[in-house]
Amino acid sequence: MVNSTPVIAGLFSLLVSIQAMALNVTATVDKNPAIVDESVVLTVIADGSVAADAFDPSVLEQDFVVGGTSISSQTSMVNFKTTRTTQWTTLIIPRKTGVLTIPALTVDDATTKPIQLQVLAQGDKTAQQQKDIYLTADVSKHEVYVQQQFTLTVRLHLAAELIRGSLAEPKMTGAEIKQIGENNEYSQIIDGKRFRIIERVYAVKPQTSGKFVLHSTMFDGEISASKQQRRSVFSSFDRGKPVRMKGQEIDIQVNAAPADFTGEWLPSELIVIEENWPDEQSEYELGEPITRTVKITAAALGAEQLPKLEFNAPDGLKIYPDQADVKNGVQKGALISQKTQDFAIVPTKPGTFVLPEVTLPWFNTQLNRTELAVLPAKTIVVKGAVPVNIDNTTAMNTPLPVHVVEQSNTTLQWLFLAGWLLTAMAWLYQTKLKGRSFKRETFVPSTKHAYLKLLAACKQNNGQQVMALLPAWGNELFPEQNFSNLQQLSQHLQNDDFDKQLSHLQHCYYGAQQQAWHSDKLLKIISRLQTQGEQQQQVAFAINP
Repeated sequence: MVNSTPVIAGLFSLLVSIQAMALNVTATVDKNPAIVDESVVLTVIADGSVAADAFDPSVLEQDFVVGGTSISSQTSMVNFKTTRTTQWTTLIIPRKTGVLTIPALTVDDATTKPIQLQVLAQGDKTAQQQKDIYLTADVSKHEVYVQQQFTLTVRLHLAAELIRGSLAEPKMTGAEIKQIGENNEYSQIIDGKRFRIIERVYAVKPQTSGKFVLHSTMFDGEISASKQQRRSVFSSFDRGKPVRMKGQEIDIQVNAAPADFTGEWLPSELIVIEENWPDEQSEYELGEPITRTVKITAAALGAEQLPKLEFNAPDGLKIYPDQADVKNGVQKGALISQKTQDFAIVPTKPGTFVLPEVTLPWFNTQLNRTELAVLPAKTIVVKGAVPVNIDNTTAMNTPLPVHVVEQSNTTLQWLFLAGWLLTAMAWLYQTKLKGRSFKRETFVPSTKHAYLKLLAACKQNNGQQVMALLPAWGNELFPEQNFSNLQQLSQHLQNDDFDKQLSHLQHCYYGAQQQAWHSDKLLKIISRLQTQGEQQQQVAFAINP
C-alpha cells in the first residue's frame, strides 16, 4: 500500500503557495458620510507590482465627478522578504445626496469590496459639524438689468492648515466678471469651531438679457492630513490631503433695457452729481485759475461706465479739464463707483458769468423709471482790470507814440515834425487805397498744454513736477525763447516775486531741513505772468500779424 500522506502534504503546500501569490486589493475613502459637491479621497491599494493603468476609475462617473488620479509605488524589505505595493489616489465628488455605492473595483484579476457611501446635503447639521473646509457664495442681486453690475462674494472656510490651494474664476454666460480689490482674510467662530476665512469679491456685469446660471467658483488644493496625528520626529513635512470642491450655482435673471428708454443707458440704484469750489468764494480775480471739482457717485455701476463730463463755457471763461480719477469699491455688499475730475476755469475778462445747469439722465432700477441727476447753475463774479485786446484794425488806425526830444534849435524841431506828418499822410493814403481788400484778423492764443500741466502740478503741491514743467511753460509763453533750465527762465522774466517763490520751492525740497511746500503764492504769480504774456502776444500779433 502506498503511503499518501507526503502527497497530500505537498498538495497543501502548493495551494498555500498559490494563495500567497494571489493579488490582494483594497479600497477605502477618507470620510463617510460625505457632503454633496465636496471631494472624497478614494484610495485603492494593491499588494504587488502592477501596471499603472490596471485601475480604471471611469466606472464611477455615473454617481461621481471623477478628478485626477495619482499613482505611487513602494518597495520594502523585512527579514530578507521583499514587499511591493501600488497605490492609486483619486478625487471623487458626489453628484447627489443619499446612499451611493462605490462598486467593486477591478485591478488585474482582483476586486475590491463595494463601499456604501452616505452623502449629506450642504445644509445638513451633521455635515456642517464635520467640515474642515467648505465654500459659500452669495450675490447682492438675483435680478438685474443689462449692464447693471452686482457683486458676488465667495468665502473659503478653513479649520485645517492650508498647504496650497487656488480658487477658479467665476463664470456666467454673457457677463464680464472681475475681482474687486484684494482678498480679505479674517477668523470667525461657527458652531463653536474657529475658521479662517478667505473672502473674495467680484463685480459681475451682464451684457445680454435672459436667465443664466452663475458658477461661483471651484477650489482645488491640499490641506494638512496630520491635524489629529502626532508628527513623526523623522518627518520634515506633513503629508498633504488633496481637496477639491465645487461652489454654489446661483440663478440670475437679467432684464433688457426698456424699449422706450432713450439716451445713454445708465442702470443704477442711485446716481448723485456734486461739485466743490475753493473756499466757496463768491468773487474771483481776473487771470487767476479757479478750480471746480465735480464728482459723480453711482451704485451698481462700474467707474468705467460713468459718462465723460463736459461743460459749455460762457464768453469770458476758458475751461480746461484735468485727468479724471476713478474708483470702485464695495459698501455693505453693493458696488459703489466714483469719478472725480478737476476743471481749471480761467477768466479772460471781468464780469458776472453763469455756468449752465448740468443734467445727467439715468434709469432707476428700483423704481423702474428714468431720473435726472442735476448739477445746479453756478454764478461767479470776476473782478480786475480789462486786459489789453488789440487787433489789426486798432493797430493800423492808431499811430505809434512818438517821443519828441526838446532842442534849442526850433527850426530843426519843425523839420522833424513836418517829416513825420508827411510820412503819416503817405501811410494813411496807402491804407485808404487798400481799404477795400483789407481783411481783419484777430489773435488766437495757442493751446496751453504746458500751462495746464503746470496748474495741475501746483494744485497737487507737487513741487518737483512744478520745477520740471516751468521751462516748458516758459517756452510756450515766449515762443521765441528756448529755455532749458530754471535759471534761464528766471533771467528772462526779471520778476523778483517769481525768483523769491522759486527759491522758497527749491529750499523746501533741497534745503538742509526739508519741509512741505504749498503752491498758493507761486500759482498766483504764474497766473499773472500768463495773463501778461498773452497780452504781449496780442500786441505783437497786432503789429506784425
